[in-house]
This record gives sequence, structure tokens and C-alpha cells, in this order.
Amino acid sequence: MSNSMKLVAFILSLFVFLIGSVVFNMILGITPAAQNETGLMPVIAGYLNIMISTMLLVFSQAIFRFKYTQRQMKKLGHYNIVGEYYIAPFRLVDRLIIYVFPSIPVIYPFFRGERLNKYTLWSIALLFIFIIITEILFNLFNKSMKIVVTDKGVAVTGYDLRLELPISANYPSSSGFYPFERIEGFRYMKKKITLYQTYDLGPITITAPEDEIKKIRGLLLQNHVPESKLSGAKHNG
Repeated sequence: MSNSMKLVAFILSLFVFLIGSVVFNMILGITPAAQNETGLMPVIAGYLNIMISTMLLVFSQAIFRFKYTQRQMKKLGHYNIVGEYYIAPFRLVDRLIIYVFPSIPVIYPFFRGERLNKYTLWSIALLFIFIIITEILFNLFNKSMKIVVTDKGVAVTGYDLRLELPISANYPSSSGFYPFERIEGFRYMKKKITLYQTYDLGPITITAPEDEIKKIRGLLLQNHVPESKLSGAKHNG
């Protein structure tokens, strides 16, 4: 996905985050236990608000990117699928940013000199539950993502839960459609091929049987995508 569309996705998901937080607060406003100024319930409700809103932000981005990729592929009209391949498992570093938002209110009291008490213990427990649920969801949704190689470009489809920020950093095999003109080169290895994109977008790595990788290599060369000299040297050797 281009940097401009990343910005659009982030702004839309930020609105979902804010709306979700407001709605959650409104629901709590009519809950008697949460209306108390003191007690454990308001503290738990505050942490749940941040965690649920963060999850809404992540899911709204994933849905937007999925729909955007589908729309881009529909614009192609007729196309032939050369092969479909699962992406590599999400890296831990790719999802650490999601844990930053819920972690701030949990860690902040300790910077103020507070000691462990029932409030901080509940916040830590809720954070761990949030992380466990997120890890399970990442594992499930990772299996929904595929690299679809067509005769008009390469698409990464599925629900990508990795949080996209409007910065230059990019995830490997990020969801979106990438025409051949946006692929500036590739590196070929017997059972793996890595595509490098323009604008420093993240690489796309395809792992498949050797005969299928050769077919993809031929398609890339046919569409004037240059092959890395390093990979070419290895191949000739």
C-alpha cells in the first residue's frame, strides 16, 4: 500500500478509535458501578476502554486495507492468477507498536512512584489478557493472508492486523496490490524470491517449490523487472 493510502487508513482508523472510546464511555456512564469516583470498577473500565478502542483501530485498518486491495484488483478487469502463496508468520517486532497504547496507562503509575496495589495488579492482568488475545488473533489472521501473483502484478490479500502508521517504516509482505512497474527489482533463490518495491515500501518474499519460483522469475523478467546481480551470480553459479 502506498504511503498516501497508509495515511488515509490511519486517519479513518483514528476516527474509529475515538468514536469507540466515546461510545464505551457513554455505556459506562449508565452503569451504576462505573459511576463511582472511587473503587476498582472505574479503574478497570478505563483500562478496558483503551484496550478495546485499540483493537477497534487495528481491525478497522485491516478491513480498510482488505477492501482497498479488492477494489484495486477489480479495476484490473480480467487477469490470470499464476500462483497463490501464504506469507511468512508475522514478526514480533511488527506487532509491538500495538502494545504501546495499552501499556502506557499500566506503566505510567510506576514512574510516579506508586507501588503494586490492587489497581496496578488489575491493570497488569488486563494487559496480559489483551496481549494473549492479540497474539491468538494475529496467528489466526496471519493464515488469511496470501500473496497472489497475477499476470498484471502482485497482490497481498487477507486481513492484515499489523498497525500501519503514516511513517516511512514498512512491513514485509504488507497488504495491497503492486503492479510490476512499482517493483524495482527482485532477488532470486531456488525456492524463494524477494520483490523490492519503489518508494522503499517493504519487500515481498514468496516461498514455493523451485519450478514455481522459476515461473515467477520468468514472469518478472518478461515484465522488465530487473533481477539483482547478486542473486543472478548465485543462480549462474
